[in-house]
Amino acid sequence: MRPPAFDPRSLAADGYAAVARWAPRFGAAVAGGLRAALRWGAHHTGLPVIVVAAVALVLSWRLLRRTLRLSVEVVVAVALLVVATRLGWLTW
Repeated sequence: MRPPAFDPRSLAADGYAAVARWAPRFGAAVAGGLRAALRWGAHHTGLPVIVVAAVALVLSWRLLRRTLRLSVEVVVAVALLVVATRLGWLTW
């Protein structure tokens, strides 16, 4: 009996095999520390290490700012919900 043309299990197996192929190389580069990760990125992009480091620094700073802003908004929203629940304005 022929397998069906579309078998999601085969796609998942192919995806896991692809991850198993590149994950050890990527994991080893990151596990070697920041310097190794920057060298790896510079090697694979063709950009100088200083440019890769500058891009990583800018992106991490922007990500940190957005994460902090989001966490403050979530804390304020939760606090308002708790106060409204305590005052009896909201019932769950």
